[in-house]
Amino acid sequence: MEEAAVVDSPVVVVHLALGEKGMKNIDTFFDNKDRVLIRDAVSEAESHTSAEIVPVLTNCSGRYDRAEDLAGFFFAIVSLAFCWLNFQDVITDGAWHSQQAPNLQLGLGIIILILVFGFILGAFLANRIGWFRRLFCTKKEMKACLKEKAIQAFQMHRVGKTKEATGVVIFISLFEHMVYVLGDVEISKHLTDEDFVEVNDAIINGFRKNQCTNGLVEGIRLCGQKLKEHCPSQPGDENELCNELKIWKQYS
Repeated sequence: MEEAAVVDSPVVVVHLALGEKGMKNIDTFFDNKDRVLIRDAVSEAESHTSAEIVPVLTNCSGRYDRAEDLAGFFFAIVSLAFCWLNFQDVITDGAWHSQQAPNLQLGLGIIILILVFGFILGAFLANRIGWFRRLFCTKKEMKACLKEKAIQAFQMHRVGKTKEATGVVIFISLFEHMVYVLGDVEISKHLTDEDFVEVNDAIINGFRKNQCTNGLVEGIRLCGQKLKEHCPSQPGDENELCNELKIWKQYS
């Protein structure tokens, strides 16, 4: 089976300043009233174009096990350094030669336990606290995970199965503070990376002001306008895909 083509747009991977709302559970990030507004925005946008717009929200685009390991390693080293400086009776006067032997209070077994428990604590905190785990994630890694998850959403929600190949995914990931836009074959023929900048700016500004619903609604509206120029509504057009906001929950 031929894989649907998508618009690979680096410029549409953008940072979102989520504010306090970014800490909310994904199930309650948008309440029922917000979801109705988003659904209506999709319906309105699609009324002017033959394209299909699918907004998708996820709490995280990857597991980032490596970030948790790095956090564990960091905590292990910090824990060992703290215990060594505070509990080991070692010479710290900078002398090269001394007749005094260090009085080690912590044996090898204790040191190993400190490293093990420090690693476990760091990994646990990184697993539970998003902003802390993000400190150990590279931007390149997050972008790669975001793109992969967006393509999965594109395929899972059958966006590449529309009659005219005019499906578009607006994929928002809360952990990464990023959004990614993917368009099907017909979209990629007419729209370039720059065409989606205005769409993304609208979403970004909404999230920065903690007005996430307004930002997404405005982004959807602008996306509809862009699509209308090249994929105008045709007589007999049917709504091929559900207009509801899709929620993807990534479990730790």
